[in-house]
Amino acid sequence: MVNNSFGTEYGRALGGIVNVVTKTGTNDLHGSVYGYVNNQGADSKGLLTQSAYDQYRRNQFGGTLGGPIRKDKTFFFMNYEGQRLGQSPTYPATLIGNLSTIQAVKTSLGLAPENLNTLKTLNNDNGFVRLDHQFNANNRLAIHYGIVDARDLNVLVGDTLDGGGIGAPSDGHDAFLRDQSLVGSINSVLKPDLVNTFLVQYARRQYNFPAVTGQPNLDVPNTLSFGHNFGTFDALDESRQQISDSLAWIKGNHYWKFGVDTNFIQNFVIWPGFTPMRIVLPNINCMVDFANFENTNPTLANQIPSVPADGPCPTAAIAPPDFGLPPPGTVGANPNDPLNGVPIVFWGAPVGTGPIVQGSLPPPIPTTWQNAYVDPQDYDVNLHHNYFGVYFQDQWRINPEFTFNYGLRWDVETGLSQIVNPDHRSFQPRIGFAYSPTRHTVIRSGFGIFDDHYNMTFFFVTYPQREVVIPNAPQPWVRGGNSTATWVLNQLSFDAPNVGNIVNGVPTPLPYPDGTTVPTPAQAAAAMVLTGQAPPNYSTGPGPGQSAALPAGGSFVTNSGGGFDRNTRTAYSEQASLQLDQEIGKGLVVSVGYLFLRAHKQVRPENLNVCPSDGLTNSATTCAPAEDVPGPPITPTGPFPNNEMLDGKPAFSGVLYNNAGLMYYLDGSGNAEYNGGTLAVTDKVGQYLRFSANYTFSHTQDDGTFTTFVSTPESLYNRNLERADSVQDVRHRFVANFTADTPKHSSAVLRDLEFSSIITLQSPRPFTMFVGNDVNGDTNPVTDRVGWSPRNAYRGDDLYAFDVRLSRSFYFHEHMGLNLAIDGFNVFNRQNINEVTSVYGGGTPDFCGGTNPYNGPVPKHYNDAASLAIQRGQVTCLGQTGIGGLGVPSSMDIAPAPNPLFGTPRTMFNPRQLQISAKFTF
Repeated sequence: MVNNSFGTEYGRALGGIVNVVTKTGTNDLHGSVYGYVNNQGADSKGLLTQSAYDQYRRNQFGGTLGGPIRKDKTFFFMNYEGQRLGQSPTYPATLIGNLSTIQAVKTSLGLAPENLNTLKTLNNDNGFVRLDHQFNANNRLAIHYGIVDARDLNVLVGDTLDGGGIGAPSDGHDAFLRDQSLVGSINSVLKPDLVNTFLVQYARRQYNFPAVTGQPNLDVPNTLSFGHNFGTFDALDESRQQISDSLAWIKGNHYWKFGVDTNFIQNFVIWPGFTPMRIVLPNINCMVDFANFENTNPTLANQIPSVPADGPCPTAAIAPPDFGLPPPGTVGANPNDPLNGVPIVFWGAPVGTGPIVQGSLPPPIPTTWQNAYVDPQDYDVNLHHNYFGVYFQDQWRINPEFTFNYGLRWDVETGLSQIVNPDHRSFQPRIGFAYSPTRHTVIRSGFGIFDDHYNMTFFFVTYPQREVVIPNAPQPWVRGGNSTATWVLNQLSFDAPNVGNIVNGVPTPLPYPDGTTVPTPAQAAAAMVLTGQAPPNYSTGPGPGQSAALPAGGSFVTNSGGGFDRNTRTAYSEQASLQLDQEIGKGLVVSVGYLFLRAHKQVRPENLNVCPSDGLTNSATTCAPAEDVPGPPITPTGPFPNNEMLDGKPAFSGVLYNNAGLMYYLDGSGNAEYNGGTLAVTDKVGQYLRFSANYTFSHTQDDGTFTTFVSTPESLYNRNLERADSVQDVRHRFVANFTADTPKHSSAVLRDLEFSSIITLQSPRPFTMFVGNDVNGDTNPVTDRVGWSPRNAYRGDDLYAFDVRLSRSFYFHEHMGLNLAIDGFNVFNRQNINEVTSVYGGGTPDFCGGTNPYNGPVPKHYNDAASLAIQRGQVTCLGQTGIGGLGVPSSMDIAPAPNPLFGTPRTMFNPRQLQISAKFTF
């Protein structure tokens, strides 16, 4: 790990840099064979472990061999390592506690039930072979071939996914990876003071990531996810050719280094985003409402009962006497839920490379759900690009105590001009020094600018999508060649009712451009589940007043799109550090340091298709102010007096353009900062004890730069409200380790014993408190936060882990030995929580339990008084009706209580585990 260098040979990364150095062969044959074994019989149970789903086995094994092919001339070294890991996923209480309801819902939808006996496997084999040849005293050749072959099943099950939910077994993927690389380098001493290194590499990655099922994605935002995952690639193949050369020149007190590095990269990607359909269901009872709605032959016997403890579906009219739940004796759809549990759906539809036939139906997907789409070629991408970098640096030893480093690097990335304009401004100066005023003291400092490479993920995501065409609203971010893109992303949300289209006194959905009726999200979802058929394709349609044959509001189009700001610059960071190392006595070294980092021009997402709070009228659209939103039963939220929610947060009336869906736009406006202070102590006490201890106090902030849907700003027009602690913000971290050996003169029983330990203490990670539904009317059900709470305002639990090892070495010969060891991880079996449930409650826009709906106690951290009161059922939510004389209709009443699982663990780190190992060396 390169952690204190501002050399210009490192580039195209904002964070840490790792150099991997492999062993070489020698004139003697040497090697090793080793194995590690661990299974659940020796392990403890975790807090979320279910006895019915508790399997764990891990075997790791391998060996090395090196020696001469021709003594003093040619050498080889090879390594092999394999792993066979199988473990049961850990499931959150939301899934386990509602399993019978979830299985009933899936059965009603004609979908295979969840199989919680799924086993996650991580089976891989990897190795390398290295050859070294000494041509003569001045020229040496090294050739390295490496391969990684992995077969991992049911990946993502139990993990947190793009929508913020935990992946259920039907959300899993199988990963088949093969990475290969062939590297050759020649080191040449051209003159005693001049050394050249030339390197050539060819690398290839083949990564297939098929889904275990093609079922439609039933997405409970920030809680659970079922079916085909919408945010992952099904395949990612990459080939890379690299040529680099560096020249080192020693001249007097100067050590010069010059270099050039070129990379040629070819990518092939399959991203069938949102196929067959992402069906958003804000909570478990929304799943129930949807299943009962789509049931074509409802009876009292097959009616799925709601789960009162989960709270009413937030798309329902949450008012007395039923509070959004179906009245007793209901058969079929919930009459209190006009959206039938589904506020929004997304789907991908193939359209070929030619013009879109308006109103054409995408091909139906077989409802066996073996696959999420018909032809993978409809969703593939071939995208090639190149990196080029040059640098120079000088290490100037001004005197024996002071060394000064300075240099400059320049990088450019080409081949992406269809998406972004080339950025030629990536000049990266670096400076640093090391000063030793005494032989016991060293002071190091440096500053540098480090450029990143483009985030290719969303290049791959947006590249194959055909963009929607909005009359009178050009979209300058659309990539070149978009007119032949092969598929369209569609969004259909509850905002179809239009205040400009009044039928019998009721705001009514606008029609498709041909005048036909647009389905509700629940109707579109039911058609997909029952028949595999998605709604028709429309790539454009008239806006307000642009067609006399349509209502005044124009037409409704679901086609969406996404793209980059064409002027997006390469992200870069400014980094600086200062460190003092002081030796005290004979071997005790104390280090004090400070690291400063500011990252700029990071990719940041937003949905541009959101109407401003006070509405807008121009030649392309007319969208209503938030105060004109009809409210339930026509829309699930609103009306919003003064275009605000009652606590003052901005509110919205839905989309900006009815003739467009999601417009997912990315720019380079993101910023992040890190400030960290470190204290480290290392020492060797006598011959037999070594220890080190490291403490870091740090603070990380950003403005939501992650390119996932859950990171979209809560308010498009108030993006400054996203500035908050980063999800990686860990204020305190302490890591200590020691190694103790028994004395050489110990008895035979105690001789060659070694005891070591690693201690990790870490303060909590932060989490965002989500409502769990769209309460501000912007159509996005994933990002709404409770009240005015910022991102990552809730802290989880501390992490304490104590790992130990006891080993014994046996020597049979001077060059032959056996080491036996037993390892204990988290030996005190502390229940370390990874993530907590942070959904406060769907339809609960602010904190409950106060004297009015907006002044309840704010939970701060895991197991605080406010969190425990919610979990014990001691917090109730007051309705908003008539508060402060605002005259809010009863349809705005909110859920009777917060989510009782709020603040409880939903994923865990490993409990205590024991491992035995053996290593034979010769």
